[in-house]
Amino acid sequence: MKDRLEDFVRDNRKDFDIFEARPELWEGIEKKVAHKKVIRWRLYISRAAAVAAIFIASFLVQHYFFGGHTNPKGAVSNVDINIPELKEAEVYYTGMINEKMQEVKPLLKEYPSMQKELDTDFYELDSVYYSLKNDLKDNVANHEVIEAMIQNYRMKISILEDMLRFLEQQNESDTTNKTGHDV
Repeated sequence: MKDRLEDFVRDNRKDFDIFEARPELWEGIEKKVAHKKVIRWRLYISRAAAVAAIFIASFLVQHYFFGGHTNPKGAVSNVDINIPELKEAEVYYTGMINEKMQEVKPLLKEYPSMQKELDTDFYELDSVYYSLKNDLKDNVANHEVIEAMIQNYRMKISILEDMLRFLEQQNESDTTNKTGHDV
C-alpha cells in the first residue's frame, strides 16, 4: 500500500505543485513559528527554575535531617538514648556549659565577631555530637562513642574558658588603658 502511494505522489508531483499558498497563510505560519520559540525559551527557563527549586529543597531537607540540626537551646535533637552514664554526663556538662555561657555572654556584647565564632564552633561541635549520638544508637563501639561525646562537651567548656580568659584580659587591658594605671 505504501509503495503505491509513493509511486502515485512521484508520478503526479507536477500536478501538486501548481497550487501556491496565499501570502496571508505564510504570515500566519511565521507568527506561530516565532511564537513557539519564545514559548520554548520560557519552557527551558521554567524547567531550569524547577530543577533549581528541587535541588535547593532537597539540600535544605537533607541539611535539616542529616546535617546536625539543633534546637534553639543548642542541644541536639531527634535521638534519645537511654544510657545512665551518658544521661548523667549530659546533665553535668550541660550545666557547666550553661554556667560558663552566662559568664561569657555579657563580655561578648563588645565583640560580636567572637560571638559569631563561638556560635560557629558550637554548631560544628553539636553536629559532631549528633553524629556520635546516631552512632551510639546504631551500637557502634558504645564505650568509645560515649567517650567521644563526653570529650565533645569538654571541648565546649574549654572553648568557653579560653574565651572567658581572653575577654577578661581584654577588659583589664581596656580598663588599664582608660585610667592610665592598674585598677
